[in-house]
Amino acid sequence: MRGFIRSLLCAATVMALAVPASAQSVTLPYDHIHLNVPEPAAGVTWYEKNFGGMRFDEAPDRLMFGSTRLIFLRRAGADPSTGSSIDHIGFSYANLDAKMKELETAGVKIVQPARDVAGLFKLGFVEDPWGTRIELVQDPELLGLHHIHLRAPDTEQMFTWLLEKFGGQRMKLKGQIDAVKYGAPNFSSMWILVQRGESLPSEGHAVDHLGWRVADLNAKVAELKTKGVKVTSEPRPLKLANGTTIYYAYVEGPAGTKIELVQR
Repeated sequence: MRGFIRSLLCAATVMALAVPASAQSVTLPYDHIHLNVPEPAAGVTWYEKNFGGMRFDEAPDRLMFGSTRLIFLRRAGADPSTGSSIDHIGFSYANLDAKMKELETAGVKIVQPARDVAGLFKLGFVEDPWGTRIELVQDPELLGLHHIHLRAPDTEQMFTWLLEKFGGQRMKLKGQIDAVKYGAPNFSSMWILVQRGESLPSEGHAVDHLGWRVADLNAKVAELKTKGVKVTSEPRPLKLANGTTIYYAYVEGPAGTKIELVQR
């Protein structure tokens, strides 16, 4: 009987592992976030001053946070990120009280002062001059650019879609918040959180779209088409300021979330 029970348990374990493995894609490294601003140079300067991103030679309209780019698109009159399918982005600091005081002294708009959330971490909210809502958390396990917070009527649909298309590790942030974590060798980790709520498509809002890195763009786009994903822009080349040519395409996720795929 003991051997029979052991066999049943082993079979159940194999089945449990096989189901997600068959549906989930290989994890793609997270690549960038695109923000809409009237003047990209002003966006670069503001985030560099207040959040410490690094300029690099790829192009003058972007900053690097770890291995993740913040890229600034020229667009006046973008709608605020709050209420869009990409509601806000998050940064983590070892001493949140000190960071919030620093930002307040610099004249940054404080939306919600720092507060402790039991069992989670200390957090607060600010807003950039162009309508991007920014959450600040005190999470020593991942400092710097920390997470992206999506909004969708059906959170489980969003999580399932992300796992099926871009892989990732489904888990709970601090054991409390449902999330997908993206990470790969030589790439920074990034949390994707999803809150339940009605939302508007992200394009044209302060946080315009998200970006994942792919090794073979044509192959990935072809794969996504077989999975019924709406491709809004076919693969095309783009020559950057430093002479490098990349290839990119756009797809649409749940709740109208605009997503870029890039081959560097």
